[in-house]
Amino acid sequence: MNHLTAAGGWLDLLGLVAAVSSLVFLHFAPTGLSPMRNPVSQYGITPYRAGYRSATIGLAIAGAGAAVGVAKTLSGRGVGSVVALLVAFAVARAVISWYPMDAPDRVRTSTGHTHGVIAVVTFAAATLAALQLGRSLAAPGRWHALSPWSTGLGLLMAGCVLGMALTRRNEGLRLYFGLVERGLYVAIIAWLAMLGVALVHGA
Repeated sequence: MNHLTAAGGWLDLLGLVAAVSSLVFLHFAPTGLSPMRNPVSQYGITPYRAGYRSATIGLAIAGAGAAVGVAKTLSGRGVGSVVALLVAFAVARAVISWYPMDAPDRVRTSTGHTHGVIAVVTFAAATLAALQLGRSLAAPGRWHALSPWSTGLGLLMAGCVLGMALTRRNEGLRLYFGLVERGLYVAIIAWLAMLGVALVHGA
């Protein structure tokens, strides 16, 4: 197994440990936010913004590690797209905390708009990468057994993205936006964890 493959896997997993630890801390900290209603990004405009930044940087590290590992491990149709999407995900997560969301019910700012664009890039990149990897692994070969898992998690991400759009636009469903977004976070973390374990063990 290529040393960069294992290094990418460990980087992925260590980034996830940092991200998940930070997210767990934020959810137990006295932020006054509701996991059911408020977006995860709102932690970034509270006194606990350092925890949010730690979580986003952790996910950026995980995405970068996965990109390196996949690039060194897999080849074939569509793999280059997966790597590019992982890089886009990592870059978006790395910079987003420096462009905080606007506070609810406040005037829309250019910084808040940029935050929204970066968030869309993040979620779209992860979703498309998971779905593309599932297609790339469909043929018999290395990591073939991971194909349905990657596809399934990609579909779950897509469903959560659609759910976020619906809950944001529907007044009656808006109370559930935070819950749906956290479902997306869980799916992304699970997918990156799958990649990290596969890279470390040379699956």
